[in-house]
Amino acid sequence: MEGIFNVTDFGTEIDQLRTKGFNPGVKIGWLSLDELYRIKLGMFTVITGIPGHGKSEWLDAVLVRLAGLQNWRFCYFSPENYPLSIHFTKLAEKTTGLPFHEFPRSTIESAKKWIGDHFTWLYPANEESVDLDWILERARFLAESTGLHGLVIDPWNEIEHNRGSISETDYISQSLSKIRRFARKYDVHVWIIAHPFKLTKDRQTNKYPVPTPYDISGSAHWRNKLDFCVTVHRPNIDEHTLDVHVQKVKFKHLGKVGSCTLLYDYRSGTFADKSSV
Repeated sequence: MEGIFNVTDFGTEIDQLRTKGFNPGVKIGWLSLDELYRIKLGMFTVITGIPGHGKSEWLDAVLVRLAGLQNWRFCYFSPENYPLSIHFTKLAEKTTGLPFHEFPRSTIESAKKWIGDHFTWLYPANEESVDLDWILERARFLAESTGLHGLVIDPWNEIEHNRGSISETDYISQSLSKIRRFARKYDVHVWIIAHPFKLTKDRQTNKYPVPTPYDISGSAHWRNKLDFCVTVHRPNIDEHTLDVHVQKVKFKHLGKVGSCTLLYDYRSGTFADKSSV
């Protein structure tokens, strides 16, 4: 009967795991982070952090590196990065390590070509409300027509959440299940940026704590259903450093829980291992 499996149905896969080993995932290229978090297609990551701490900036840098190292294609739904021409300049800076105002004309043209080959944006023509189905329908089209390796939803709260009579907890559970099915079917990694609800400063340090997936507004399903959770945090907002806290890794061959610090170049929006400088 359909839906019932025995070991014999996937015995070949078991043998391949023994002879070839587990797929360790794709490295991003920062040594300190590669030990903690590696990318595998068909899975999804939730990124959280205090607003203004660099979640989108860091994710842009991740995708630029993966596009260069793996020749992957990505699709953004990112209304906070509108107008799209400004988002283009941020990605272009990360490809060169230069601030955009220093680009010669030839560099702008080559950046247009390279970014055009690797990045696509979703944005409604009349800025009407967009729900998750609208995003996934267009991502499916790209996956089936031109090929797609990564989808970004930035941020979650910009989506129209028409949950009808169901509870917010059930709605989030159903939505994350829908995203997981899409990721697995089309072998696409999905990144969702989700803001935490209001945090309280520590009375002794007068600083905000590092948010966890349980702090994301809506439901504990943010912790339970995802494959990876990453928190981007800047404990000293005036310093040019950024802490990346990997708070969940579903499978140990793809990383581990831990944190690292990256150096941030404000002029170009690029990052580097702290230990390498």
